[in-house]
Amino acid sequence: MKLISIKDVLLSPNKNQNWFCLPPNVDEWTLETQGVFTLNSIDFPPDSEDYLPKQVKEDGWVEVLDGASIEEIVANASLQLVKPTIDDLFNAFVFYFKNDAFIIF
Repeated sequence: MKLISIKDVLLSPNKNQNWFCLPPNVDEWTLETQGVFTLNSIDFPPDSEDYLPKQVKEDGWVEVLDGASIEEIVANASLQLVKPTIDDLFNAFVFYFKNDAFIIF
């Protein structure tokens, strides 16, 4: 599965599917941190983990947010700020992951 930066995910939120996986230490994430999307688990048997990227299975990466949530984070930031910067989007992304809530700018 192809690696993609948090920055690229936030700049193209409507292209994201399934779960975005990242290294587990949120305090080390930057816009350039590479992540990977899972495959759709519904396409695999219930007891299978073949939909998970090797980074999740072998390196301890975690499923962070699904593609729909990422779209909502970007949309919410855009409603509040009209033209959010990439740093605004990153802060909203991390805030949502840590708090399960939208950031208030």
